[in-house]
Amino acid sequence: MPAKLTTMCYVHDCTEKITSEFIIREITAISKVSATDPTKIIYLRVKAFVPINPEVDTNIEEVENGDVIHLVGKFVACESWYMVTATSIKVFGEITFETIPLIGISIMATGTTIQTVRNENGYSILEFEIEEYLGQTEPKNFKLEVKHQAINKYLIGKTNTINQNSRSTTAILVGTINYVPSVCDPLTTEEISPSKFVLSLEDISLIINNRTTVNNQVTNAPWLNDRRSNRISRGATPRTRKRQNSTSPNQPTNLTTVNTLATALEANPPPTITNPSIIPLPE
Repeated sequence: MPAKLTTMCYVHDCTEKITSEFIIREITAISKVSATDPTKIIYLRVKAFVPINPEVDTNIEEVENGDVIHLVGKFVACESWYMVTATSIKVFGEITFETIPLIGISIMATGTTIQTVRNENGYSILEFEIEEYLGQTEPKNFKLEVKHQAINKYLIGKTNTINQNSRSTTAILVGTINYVPSVCDPLTTEEISPSKFVLSLEDISLIINNRTTVNNQVTNAPWLNDRRSNRISRGATPRTRKRQNSTSPNQPTNLTTVNTLATALEANPPPTITNPSIIPLPE
């Protein structure tokens, strides 16, 4: 069941490895989650597979430390960070860590739930199990709390019907995902609420498995006509390396950006990566 992620993030570190068929880029990226608190960030461990054969199209552009990128890929949520296999990386030329717009992390995922909706503090809430395959050695599933305002009649009409007449429901979920840290009692230090990933639901489509549709009608929609048969698809255009005279090429030149980024990194060190030498090839 697919889980796809889209966001803008900052390239903190990037390394490359070469196999017989691919250049494998391993990127530690940072996504801002607060416009006012620079220490509130989340990490993305990104792997991008670039074909060595130049005739094979690719949507993965070259990146450098300090770049801001638009990232699209398959993902799995892992504790307090995301593991991503990139399907598209596009570089923004003039944006820095300081000026990244706070657009959040948008996802579209297919999940399964055995719950019925519950109402808490003005929200309708369900918990879904999400699965995505990123490789034999990688995590394959995670839990996702899905919530929307209880006054949203459009979503209420869909979520209130889940598992009313069945034991399990599969659905396509669309929204913005956030990591919520665990909450501990300040006196006893006991965990009151565990950490979790929460999806602010924007839309949901239920998947009906027991319906069979037979359609022998010939479809002749105008946009299906082959009017671009001579168009040649093209891969991503290689980007010219940036040149900086007075500073290291891997560091931003804006002093405010350096200070803000240093504050974020000091408060949130990059997560430890286990088995870094084991790299699954894309499916």
